[in-house]
Amino acid sequence: MAFLFFIGVLARYQLIGPAQGDLLVSPAFLQRHKGVPVSLARGRIVDRYGVPLHYPEWSLSLAICPSEVENWDRAMETLEQILDPGTLERIRGLRGASTPVKVARNISGEKAQKLLLVNEPGIWAIPEEIRYGKSSIARHVVGHIRPNAYLNPEDNVGEGGLEEEYQAFLAGGRPAWVGNVTTGEGDPIPGAGVRIAPPENPPPDLVTTLDARVQLAVEKALDEHNVSQGAVVVLDADSAEILAMASRPSYDQNRPDLHLQDPDAPFVNRAISAFPPGSVWKALIVSYALEKDPSLLYETFTCTGSVEVGPVRIACGRQDGHGTITLKEALAQSCNSCLIQLGLRFSATDLVNWAKELGFGEETDVPLPNEARGTLPNPYTMYAGDIANFCIGQGYITATPLQIAAFYRTIADQGVYKAPRLILGEREGDNSGKRVFSEETAEALSSALLMGTRTGTGQNAWVPVYGSVGKTGTAESGLSSPHAWFAGWAPVLKPEYVVVVFVQEDGDGPSRAAPLFRDICTSLLR
Repeated sequence: MAFLFFIGVLARYQLIGPAQGDLLVSPAFLQRHKGVPVSLARGRIVDRYGVPLHYPEWSLSLAICPSEVENWDRAMETLEQILDPGTLERIRGLRGASTPVKVARNISGEKAQKLLLVNEPGIWAIPEEIRYGKSSIARHVVGHIRPNAYLNPEDNVGEGGLEEEYQAFLAGGRPAWVGNVTTGEGDPIPGAGVRIAPPENPPPDLVTTLDARVQLAVEKALDEHNVSQGAVVVLDADSAEILAMASRPSYDQNRPDLHLQDPDAPFVNRAISAFPPGSVWKALIVSYALEKDPSLLYETFTCTGSVEVGPVRIACGRQDGHGTITLKEALAQSCNSCLIQLGLRFSATDLVNWAKELGFGEETDVPLPNEARGTLPNPYTMYAGDIANFCIGQGYITATPLQIAAFYRTIADQGVYKAPRLILGEREGDNSGKRVFSEETAEALSSALLMGTRTGTGQNAWVPVYGSVGKTGTAESGLSSPHAWFAGWAPVLKPEYVVVVFVQEDGDGPSRAAPLFRDICTSLLR
């Protein structure tokens, strides 16, 4: 119905442009006209298949061309029955102006129906494209433009996300306009009427690696699981292309001013913000240990429920302990005691340098503003207790969901690291991947992570039919509730999607993040 409604609006005006073949009127319109823009001179931001992520919608706006109004009193009397007093006051102040002005936007419902019936010269009910529709997705990736851009072309400036990062690429050309074609003296050309002209030299689309289907599934799952603060990242298991990136809370891209004082920081993209990783970090410690000594895979450890590190006793996740346990079982069961015993065999310098080698402590260089580097401790100031915390993802250490996703994709890809990509076609030449650990290490990690979803802490992440592989994480936040993580991939045999779930200050990995991972993967593989 909305589509038919605006087809009716467009039908009131004559479209001019090259396709029409009106060689006299069209050039004149582009050079001499009185009109108002009905779109933005800006390229679209689309998914890998050309679907606009911002889902633009059409709305009705009202413009007044005072010099064309034949009977001002009659026109005002007509508008008084439709518009609010504030808008009417602005219109009265325009009397005598020579150029048209847009006086009201986003008109809907009964008012819109009545305006379409107004047949007064100089009163234009016009269609206008709103860049961000109600169904807009990936809002933190896309970003927004200054709301005043619809009225002032100088405010066609991106703020946040790709709108900001690719401002020079996206902005340019001339928007579509509605107005009168005029003579050199500024008078309307007789019989030309009100015309609508298409955009001139519009910028190209910015094509991302995102998949709208995957993004929609992720955002639906986040909302169904009532995630008020958190993030999800989905990578293509082969190419490392970002298929989805969602953050909560979200915000209204058309009215960012409404969120400026929100204490939950809705503008923050939590997918590229750094948080304590908790036990999803343990796979990194195991990867280093196996690279240094593959025989550790067959060694057993003893967990009594805690481990003493100097004067400090650090509890395991299981109060009565895990007993005698292998390294694979320790990762699957998320045994703190075993991981601390393992990590204390190595120097702080070696462990921290290994984390750097795997991309932590540095930006991934994904083209989004405000990407966090994450934090790694200074190895030269670390004592045994600091190393112990480092081995279980606590202490002076933070990582972003995107960094964690890149690391787990490396495991799924047999030890080959590829930088995450967000813009389709960019970095094709230098993203063939580099081997950071052996296939044997990757296979051992994969086996342990599969054990985690079958019999370990990640059982709630198991995906029916296809299976899944991954690791839970519960990270102390310093507040009342910890952060919940799950990182892994599906299916088991031929990985397609690497998914990282982060839920901020709202539960633990096994009960909060793992079920969300399961539902996302189930939806994607259905």
